[in-house]
Amino acid sequence: MPDQPDQQLVQNAIAGDTRAFRDLVERHQQFVYRLAYRLVGTVTDAEDITQESFIRLWKNLHRYRPEIKLTTWLYKMVTNLCLDYFKSRYNKTTRRSVDVENHKELASDFHADQPLINNELRVAIESATVDLSPKQKAVFVLRELEDLEMAEIAEILSMDPGQVKSNLYYARKKVS
Repeated sequence: MPDQPDQQLVQNAIAGDTRAFRDLVERHQQFVYRLAYRLVGTVTDAEDITQESFIRLWKNLHRYRPEIKLTTWLYKMVTNLCLDYFKSRYNKTTRRSVDVENHKELASDFHADQPLINNELRVAIESATVDLSPKQKAVFVLRELEDLEMAEIAEILSMDPGQVKSNLYYARKKVS
């Protein structure tokens, strides 16, 4: 079953096949966790967001539209959960620092997914994004670290392309 396309696994899961849903979770768990970690910066919060993402996926499978890539739908879910996290816990006077100690573990877990940049550079980028607003950070992470196209980022964040470009511009300016 793991070789089946996402759309087929979704249809099987909707029909009650729990193994199909388990295969979806196993297939996408690493990227969901990686994105959550890059956005919130702590292992425990990223784990909570990852778990909540798959709970929401399960509850909303019947809403899935096959013309949208499942990964785009998951990106949107995870990003929205992270933005909600920032709204509820983000204190503008005391910013979170990147959880560098746990980052070494993260880097080794996702080495196959991360041929992009070495560990030191990745830590430096994540440290630099601590001072970004939640939307700037989301745009920056999706574009620069997840390498998504601007149109997909606009869809994920429900922003128009001009807003995405503007947030990316200011994020890059703050990071540099």
